[in-house]
Amino acid sequence: MLPYLAMLLEESFEVIPGESYNQYRQEVEEQLAQSYLFYEVSLMQEKPWQFMRDREYPLFARYLKAKGVDPHAAFGVVVAIFHTDRCYLVSGEDFLKTYREMEDLDSVAFSEKVKQWLAT
Repeated sequence: MLPYLAMLLEESFEVIPGESYNQYRQEVEEQLAQSYLFYEVSLMQEKPWQFMRDREYPLFARYLKAKGVDPHAAFGVVVAIFHTDRCYLVSGEDFLKTYREMEDLDSVAFSEKVKQWLAT
C-alpha cells in the first residue's frame, strides 16, 4: 500500500462496507438531527501521491470554501475514502493533517498552499 494511503486509512474513525455508505450517512444525520458535511474520495485503484496532492486536495479546499467551511481546518467535515470494497471515514482535520505530513509543511506554509488552491 502506498505510504500516504496507509497514513490516511490509519486516521479513519470508522470503516464500513462501501455499499453501506449512503445508509450510514442517512442514519448519522437522522440520529444527530443535523446535517454533516461529507466529502467523497474514490481510491478504488491506488493513485500516486501526486494525484491526491495536485487534484483531490485543491478540490477539497474549494469545496469547503464554497460550503462556508474554513479550508485551513475542515472542522465538522467527514471525508469518505472509498478503497477496495470499504469506505474509510476520516475527519476533515485528519485529512488535512496527512497532507501537511506528506509535504512536511508547517502551518504558515500550509496556509500559503491553501491560498494557492483557492486562487486557481
